Amino acid sequence: MPRYRIRYVHGPNSELTVTDWEEVSAESLAQALAVRSPWPVQENMAATSAWAKNPGTSLYHVEAWEAELAD
Repeated sequence: MPRYRIRYVHGPNSELTVTDWEEVSAESLAQALAVRSPWPVQENMAATSAWAKNPGTSLYHVEAWEAELAD
C-alpha cells in the first residue's frame, strides 16, 4: 500500500503555520487526507500531491490538510 505524508496548514496566507509531516498508508491521496479531514480534496495535475481545504476559509486565511506521496 502506498505511503503518504500529511500535515496541517493554517493561518493568514502571509504567515502560514504548518505541523510536522506524519506518514499514513492509503490507497490514494484522497484516502490519506480522509484520515484527518472530511473536507473536499483537490489534487494537482500530476496527482502527486493534494489538499483538503476547509470550504469555510478563503485564499487569505487557510485551514487545510496537505498530502504528498512519500518516497
